[in-house]
Amino acid sequence: MLQQISLNSFWKFIIDDQDKGREQKWFENMPENMSDIWVPSCWNECSEEWFHYEGVAWYFRKFLYRKDPEIKRNVLFFNGVNYSCEVWMNGCFAGAHTGGFTPFEMDVTELIREDGENFVAVRVDSTMTDMTVPPMGVDWFNYGGIFREVYLQGTGASWLEDVFIVTSMNGEISIKLKAGGEQWNGTAKADCAQADGSNGSDSVMKLHITVDDPDAVKPVDDRWLDFGSKEFTAGLHLENAKLWSPETPFLYTFTLELTNDGKITDRWEHKIGVREFSIRDRKILLNGKPVQLMGYSKHEEYPMHARTFSYDIVRKDYELCKRSNANFIRMCHYPHHLKEYEIASEMGFIVMAEVPNVNFTKKQFEDRELLQNSINQTREMIRYYKNETCIMFWSLFIECRTSEDSAVESVPEYTKLVKQMDPTRFTIHASVIPLEDRTYEYFDIVGINYWSGWYYAESIEDGSKNLDRIASRYPDKPVVLTSGGWEGIYGYHSYQKREKWSEEEQSEYLENLIKMYMTKDYIVGAVIWTFNDFRVSPWVLSNNARWILRPMELNHKGVMDYFRRPKLSYYTMQKIYGQWSLRSEIKPLSGLPCKID
Repeated sequence: MLQQISLNSFWKFIIDDQDKGREQKWFENMPENMSDIWVPSCWNECSEEWFHYEGVAWYFRKFLYRKDPEIKRNVLFFNGVNYSCEVWMNGCFAGAHTGGFTPFEMDVTELIREDGENFVAVRVDSTMTDMTVPPMGVDWFNYGGIFREVYLQGTGASWLEDVFIVTSMNGEISIKLKAGGEQWNGTAKADCAQADGSNGSDSVMKLHITVDDPDAVKPVDDRWLDFGSKEFTAGLHLENAKLWSPETPFLYTFTLELTNDGKITDRWEHKIGVREFSIRDRKILLNGKPVQLMGYSKHEEYPMHARTFSYDIVRKDYELCKRSNANFIRMCHYPHHLKEYEIASEMGFIVMAEVPNVNFTKKQFEDRELLQNSINQTREMIRYYKNETCIMFWSLFIECRTSEDSAVESVPEYTKLVKQMDPTRFTIHASVIPLEDRTYEYFDIVGINYWSGWYYAESIEDGSKNLDRIASRYPDKPVVLTSGGWEGIYGYHSYQKREKWSEEEQSEYLENLIKMYMTKDYIVGAVIWTFNDFRVSPWVLSNNARWILRPMELNHKGVMDYFRRPKLSYYTMQKIYGQWSLRSEIKPLSGLPCKID
């Protein structure tokens, strides 16, 4: 972008529990008796009155816009609105979006008033049903609102609509671009790179690419290319490339500038690590070497902030994870804020990114409208997140009934789409019925949610035998334990009896669990559920009474409590992950990496 104007501020806000705002045209004239609310925030944390509210609410904001002759196109960019929304600019409908966790944008070039006041109205509906994605009844709290940032972004008449940078451990870089705006004709030419930085003739569209090493004075690559078609691929080679890994999370800065007649019409910049993922001999390889993944599942939730991002707080979470010898985070159960992935990349974490396809049954798998909504959210996740270095896995389903015929028919549509959009990463799903699952063949990795002991009347030994049975069915696929844990309430101790819910019982179970995992060569990664305690929704009965599903409306499976106070299990995991890491000093495997289809 060339210009970004923040619309984060106090907005006017009103609950619309009768859903009368559209009929009364609040998008033209604000109603009375409104409150002030900060954007971004979750309305449930802004007032005790709204603490459990799920439904419709409206946001309103007025702002001045001064004309800039370089800006020819303006879009409203929302980082996240839960769950669905409709947007109006100056009384005119700008667009709608469904999906609470993916960014989206709306072109308002024709609606904006230059050198004048503008009025934005947003109707938000956080209601979950059996046919939303995720459906109602998921085991986390449904925070509502404009909970991530809002911007007005400007470009010239031509812009970079999509950028995908693919790296290889040999330093080969592929830059895949798609442009928007003017009519594109001709064929892109990649043979006109000029090392001196000159742009030659200004009569054609050109692309200026620079790659900066933060430890170097000059760019390690600086070139101009003719840009003659709407879709364009450029290649470059970084000599002696510094590779990204959990031990050395080195990031280059890639800057792309699209120019027309010598004027910049759009600019894109991102920090990216040079790395390559592959599978060989049932191991996951990073830069040609096997890597053992040890980590936690983590919801996007923080005291007082709820689901709203705070850079310092999130970074502190990752520092705590790093101190416990973790190198792997499952960002459950939806796309988190983009900047959290940037933090993970900077700190050397490998990440599993997920779409909120949770608890699908036959009913959901057979509904084409719901599946299309789900596929749209998958597309948006990959579109906006595919340049995040840390992401190794696209996780597509969570605890769904993947034994159903309708699931077997639907799942290949997702895995095919993901491989078309991004063939460089692995596909996985977190199955809670692994012995019954009929879709593992479509995924690169066997993902297993392991709950023997807590939910099921099985011992760890019984669960171990089941893992062997599952692994034997897919002898060429690595296995990742995508969930597994035990609830322990912070401060509740049981030193001798080892009562359930005590810190001691949680700690002992997790230690025995990881020790069992360590005996199995086919297990290449495991995440403990979870890093921190998190809020859950109470069950609502037919008379609108609320039945508390868990003590204090919290899931207590965290090794940290809700306020990031460490439980005994945190220090146990620090010790046991350290042992697993020492046992995983793996030498490079022979042969070439296999292709990830």
